[in-house]
Amino acid sequence: MKSDLHLHSTISDGLLTPAELVEKAFEAGIRIMALTDHDSTDGLAEAIATAGNYKDLTLIPGVELSTDTKNGEIHILGYFIDTKSDRLQHTLKSFRDDRLNRAKSMVEKLISLGYRITWDEVLKVAGSGSVGRPHIAEILAETGQVSSIKAAFDELIGRNGPAYTERRKMDPETAIELISQHSGIPVLAHPREVDNLDEILPSLVTAGVKGMETYYGLYSAEERTRFQQLCEKHNLLATGGSDYHGPDRAAECDLGDSKTNLEVGQLLLKMHDELNL
Repeated sequence: MKSDLHLHSTISDGLLTPAELVEKAFEAGIRIMALTDHDSTDGLAEAIATAGNYKDLTLIPGVELSTDTKNGEIHILGYFIDTKSDRLQHTLKSFRDDRLNRAKSMVEKLISLGYRITWDEVLKVAGSGSVGRPHIAEILAETGQVSSIKAAFDELIGRNGPAYTERRKMDPETAIELISQHSGIPVLAHPREVDNLDEILPSLVTAGVKGMETYYGLYSAEERTRFQQLCEKHNLLATGGSDYHGPDRAAECDLGDSKTNLEVGQLLLKMHDELNL
C-alpha cells in the first residue's frame, strides 16, 4: 500500500479524468492520494465522489501553483485548501485565464517561426482541461516537428525559447500565503528543479511552507537523502508523489511509482488534524 500526493487530471493538463485517475490509482495500490491540478480545484468533487466507492482509499484535495523567482519557477502544492472560498476561486480563475492567453501567444509565435500548429489543435488536445504548454509541446512532438516533448520545451517554449511568453507572475511567498489563508498546507514541489534551494528554503519556511517533496518521481537515493536532511533541518514534512499526468504524457514516473509509502500520506493527514485542532 502506498501514497501518491502529486497527481494531475484532465481538469489541468493530465490525460485521465478525475474519476479515471482515482480508479487507476486504486488499481496501482495507492490508498492515500492527492489531486493537485494546476490552478484549479474543479476536479475535486468528481474525484472525491469516486474515491467514496473505495472503502480503503483516502483522497486529499489539493492544487498546484506556479510561482516565479529571479532564478526560475518554483511550484507550491496546497493540500486541504478551502475550495469554497470565492476569493480563492477568483484568484485561480485569473491564473487559468492568463495560461490561456499565454498559450495563444506561444502558438502565434510558433506559426510566425514556420511551425505547423493551430489554436484549434491545441484546444482539441487540451479537451476540457486548462490549456497549457504541455499541450503545445505534445502537438509539436506528435507531428515530428521536434524530437520529443522535452525538446519542445528546451528548444522552443521553455524560458529561453524563441516562442516563450511570460505569464503573470506570483512569488512563492504569495502562493504560500494564499494557501495558508485558505486552510491549506503549503508544500514545496520537486525541489531538485529549484535553483539555489539551500538559499531559498529558509525564506519559504519563514513564509509558512510546511513540507517538501522528498520522494518525488524517480529521484535517486542520494537526492532523497539530501532532501530528507533538509526537511529535518527545517522541521518540514517529507512528502512525495509521481507528478503523474497520464500514460505517455512526458511522465518521468508512472502512477504510484515514486516509492512514497503509506506512512507519508498518513503523516500529512496527521499534520492536517493537528493544524485544525
